[in-house]
Amino acid sequence: MKNKEDLNKIIKMIMQKKLDEAEKQIENLKPDDDYEAGYLKGLKGIIYSLRKPVEGSVIESGDPKANLRSIKESTSIHYLSKEEEGYFTAWLDFLKKLSASKEEVVKKEPGK
Repeated sequence: MKNKEDLNKIIKMIMQKKLDEAEKQIENLKPDDDYEAGYLKGLKGIIYSLRKPVEGSVIESGDPKANLRSIKESTSIHYLSKEEEGYFTAWLDFLKKLSASKEEVVKKEPGK
């Protein structure tokens, strides 16, 4: 799976709320190592979180920059396996794109 461009396309699909399409693309990728397997799990986790947002979660917080800082800090002080490193890198890549985007990925319900 060495193609970073494919992963960027998947993140873009997720940002555009094309979750089914992104999920199909993920299923077609075969990880070469634990890091890549973790990255794909991270992408699947993002999709799941967007489909079933939980109050107080990274997705629902409305402040991707704060979550980005928090995850960066946490991953820098903890020992991570290669799979965990891949998983959190997927989230960091997503949050970087989300914080740079003007559009919300998760639409808030009126009154929330």
